[in-house]
Amino acid sequence: MSDFDLLVKNGTIVTMDGSLSWKRWMGVKDGKIAALGDTDDCSGCNAGRVIDLEGKTVMPGLFETHVHSALTGLGWNGMDFTGIKTSKDVLEIVEAFCAKDPSDQMVYGCNMDLPHQMEDKRVPTKEELDRVSGNHPVMILFWTVHGGITNTKGCDLANLTPEMEFVRKDGYFNEDWVSSHIIAELLGQFSDDVYKDIFRRVAAQYASRGVTTVHSLDGMWVKDDKDSEILVNMRDELPIEFIPFIQTFDIEKVKRLGLKQIGGCLPIDGSPPQLTAAYWEPYREAPHTRGFLCYTDKELYDFVTACTKEGIQCTFHAIGERAIDQLIYIYQQVDREIGIRHLRHRIEHFSMPPHERAYEMVKEMNIPLAMQPAISNMLDTNEFSIFATQVSDEKALIHENAANAVKKGLTVIGGCDGPVTPLDSYWGINASAHPHKEYRRMSLDDAIKLFTTNAAWACHEENRLGSLEVGKDADFAIIDRNLYEMGDDEDLASIVVHETFKTGKSIFKL
Repeated sequence: MSDFDLLVKNGTIVTMDGSLSWKRWMGVKDGKIAALGDTDDCSGCNAGRVIDLEGKTVMPGLFETHVHSALTGLGWNGMDFTGIKTSKDVLEIVEAFCAKDPSDQMVYGCNMDLPHQMEDKRVPTKEELDRVSGNHPVMILFWTVHGGITNTKGCDLANLTPEMEFVRKDGYFNEDWVSSHIIAELLGQFSDDVYKDIFRRVAAQYASRGVTTVHSLDGMWVKDDKDSEILVNMRDELPIEFIPFIQTFDIEKVKRLGLKQIGGCLPIDGSPPQLTAAYWEPYREAPHTRGFLCYTDKELYDFVTACTKEGIQCTFHAIGERAIDQLIYIYQQVDREIGIRHLRHRIEHFSMPPHERAYEMVKEMNIPLAMQPAISNMLDTNEFSIFATQVSDEKALIHENAANAVKKGLTVIGGCDGPVTPLDSYWGINASAHPHKEYRRMSLDDAIKLFTTNAAWACHEENRLGSLEVGKDADFAIIDRNLYEMGDDEDLASIVVHETFKTGKSIFKL
């Protein structure tokens, strides 16, 4: 007779143990998986709590590997401009939002289209924002998060340096180095309590979608990395597990906080829709530019070397060919000198691989690729492809193509890049297995691995997380259907999560 704290039976348990075999019951003891059964017979088992699945499915707790939690949560508190297509409509939303609060508190908005994506081909000016914002400093970020607009009070609070004074002219900022400074100064105006509430809400949202581990890329966009430090200090009180990637070059800060990861979305280059991602060839829609690189080879080499010597896993945002080329050759140089493969240094996005050798180098050096299939699917529909407006038709086929990287045997991990897409890993699974374009399609099993076993490996937790096996943490979710039995015409993100468990404890129940 076996005694468990929790027994889950009478359903399908998708283990993701590599065998493609499903179990029928699972016993949990002291937060770990203690036993798994192949048949429905668990008559010799006793447990403090017994869950009859009644035919439902158990999935491993999913991962989120690329989310900006603080920015996402602030967007929930502020203004959402998704789908807003004219500057007039933007101003009306700002005016209504500011009128509700007579104070002089910071006002934040997100997900605004870029100027060339608006129907009137522009965004509101500083003066226009001034007229509708009252006493509030206002900042609105583009959906790419790599730029935005602010009003006069925002400019005053942003502590603009002399070389940034051009922002004061119209309140528009686009260059990454300027954007990072302005965003950090303005978002630093929000209190610690605001950020604590944000992380609680983000954790609750993920738990409601069966996600139990999150790689949170914060810092840099909030002054003094305040948001990251708050997250580190409150991790024990949150229902899911957060692994912070602080977006900073301050290695000593990361060591002081006891972390083993650094970098997150430290940008090697910018964003394709803003024409700042570093390509080898000029943009189709803007032949005057190829984007730009943010750091010199020496700056990157020194930082990667220092991280490696300290045993800290590092990662960078690299989208364009030039940026990826720069980073993988820096990784290769440091690997040859002192070795990096044991640390699994990452690349965020890996959107436009520069050449076939790039895939080979990534594979040789054990580099996980953090990609966001939901964004790719959003930007490359049957009706329109933003990639085709930027690069050649041939290159558009491989732009942000996680399926292509998987086919070449690379370790791809999945994320949403929130606030760009919803905090829901099932969205990413659906976008990977059921994309708009056939050349972006991967098998369902590979799609799930992006958010389970691959993700666990990428943060050195493959012996504890990512699959349901005896001895691993009992992180799992009960969902209404078996993803492997859903048809190609069904939205995998439509599944219903009934209950989520972290180390055997229920953290969400429908």
